[in-house]
Amino acid sequence: MSDGIEEVQGVISRREVITSGDENSEKIGIGSAHSGEGSADPFDDVDAADGDFGGGDGEVLGDDILPPGFPVQPLGVAGGKFYFLTARGELTEMSAGALSHRSSLVALMVGVKDPMRHLAEIAEPGKRDTDFSAAKAGDKLMQACGLLPLFDRYMPIRHTGTWRGATRYPVVHLGEKLNVSPDEDRRGRMVSGALYPAVPAIKGPAKAEISVNEVQHLSRRITNFWNWQCDNAGDLIIAWIGQAVLGQYPDWRTHLWINGKNGSGKSTLLRIISFLLGGMSVGVKNSASAASIRQTTNRMAAVRIFDEAEKSENGGGVEDVIAMFRLMSGAEGAQMEKGTSDHSGIRFGLYGAGLLGSIIPGGMAPQDRSRFVMLTLGDRLASANPTDAAMFLDELEQDAKALGPAVWRRMLRLAPKRWDTAFRAYNALVQSMGGRSRDGDTIGTLLAGWDLMLFDEPLIDPVTDQARPERIERAKTLIQPLIEETQEADELGEGERLLNAIYGGVLHKEHGGVKTVAEEIMLLNSASHSPSTSDGFLLARLGLRLFGEGVGQKTLFVANAENSALNKALAGTRWRGGGHKAALQTIADVQPYPGTMRVAGVTQRGLVVPARLLPGYGSNPENGTDGGE
Repeated sequence: MSDGIEEVQGVISRREVITSGDENSEKIGIGSAHSGEGSADPFDDVDAADGDFGGGDGEVLGDDILPPGFPVQPLGVAGGKFYFLTARGELTEMSAGALSHRSSLVALMVGVKDPMRHLAEIAEPGKRDTDFSAAKAGDKLMQACGLLPLFDRYMPIRHTGTWRGATRYPVVHLGEKLNVSPDEDRRGRMVSGALYPAVPAIKGPAKAEISVNEVQHLSRRITNFWNWQCDNAGDLIIAWIGQAVLGQYPDWRTHLWINGKNGSGKSTLLRIISFLLGGMSVGVKNSASAASIRQTTNRMAAVRIFDEAEKSENGGGVEDVIAMFRLMSGAEGAQMEKGTSDHSGIRFGLYGAGLLGSIIPGGMAPQDRSRFVMLTLGDRLASANPTDAAMFLDELEQDAKALGPAVWRRMLRLAPKRWDTAFRAYNALVQSMGGRSRDGDTIGTLLAGWDLMLFDEPLIDPVTDQARPERIERAKTLIQPLIEETQEADELGEGERLLNAIYGGVLHKEHGGVKTVAEEIMLLNSASHSPSTSDGFLLARLGLRLFGEGVGQKTLFVANAENSALNKALAGTRWRGGGHKAALQTIADVQPYPGTMRVAGVTQRGLVVPARLLPGYGSNPENGTDGGE
């Protein structure tokens, strides 16, 4: 294994050429001393909240069809429907019959100060008309659609977020407003082959970007306010935010999973991360449902954050979300289709990074795990002055709210200049250190975010045209533990993944509320005595029983028989229907229980899971551990 410098330099020396989309534009060698720094940057001088925006901005389609500056943009016709962007920029489809109605035509013009004047320009009123001729106006609009190619209902349709167009500059869709580089091939809201219709607005980036000093201060506070089980956690969080705030722009998106016990401060941390993403976060949700994600964030390049990700009423929700995030990682995002009763079908496209928070990470196959970076929180550390600690945490939340739009601004400005070079260099570095190709994508994306967020100078020194050695060395300290974690995760067998899925199962309390299997096991494991039948009745519903003496030293009985509640916890997996027994037997020290165990009033045979595999194992200080799992 090399030190990585040669591999990184090899990537830098391969001078790829990108153009801004204009044949006469300057050609820039990636990794050269220029690295794009000398070209015009629309995000340096244009406020994304007041930039080059359009509503309909229809193009002239012949002097006899629509006049210049007509507010409604025709898009074409398909299947007997005519497609337009309204004067507000919204996508709409209309039948020929609807286009003959005055009210429908006026509705197309909503948002224009004098809609009747524009309609009269294409259809002067007849003797029986008021203001304009609805019949003639409808005919003109249909003709305008007819001059265009058939409308492709499967063309890329993009809603709010940060996107990559045909140039290296991001396309920022803020809802009603759109910021596009002048080098893009644009006709109204059709930009380089993708349609950006108007949708409800989101808050845009700030006018001024966050400084490196402010980013470093945030990283130190994130590191110090929580009890992390790894080094450099603050930098890793900042790195993830840097790549996530760019939405669909990166070729690869890395997801994050933060796990920690109740009281570890996980929910507060997720809220702060959401604030730091500015308008790119759709907010923190406290339940995970793939269907709700598809329906509420369709066609958005945004960040989706879910707390309590183990909780799902149908038992299989988290696994569905993990599978969706896996698809969202690639350049094309998650592309899904669902059938409808009228056989027309619905297409979903989801883009961007995801963040999950839970007590126990869900059962993940290797192909899922390779898309995630996992971080673990320990118990919250006691503070000598709780009042001061609460004040400092509140101050961090307020700073995150204020700085989130500035984080977005920084990444928008630097991404076209540095992103592609940094990603390729760190990808090569990861692989030179023993990571696989997929590790290079996942960790390389994270490190590209780290590079742009925490350093003003590009990775490539413009004087030496070489990667900065000190930057590479710092990056390696972040990379090595992540590679080791992914390799360790690959070694998890069928049984270990099954246990993670069981631990994430939901238990319904007698008097309302829910808790996870992991929470209940940790609670019972914290006592020195063996749990009584009444203590373990929630676990018994799933055919589980914790037994044995000692804090953090108990073992778990898992009944062999199929169990409806356990099936619900394992919904969507191959372990339901009694398949859990065979999976558990793949773990070397899982043994059959000698005899039978009474669980939920029924005498059953089963398997014994050793203490080392249970949540809360080793939590007794006398065992020489600090409570970590």
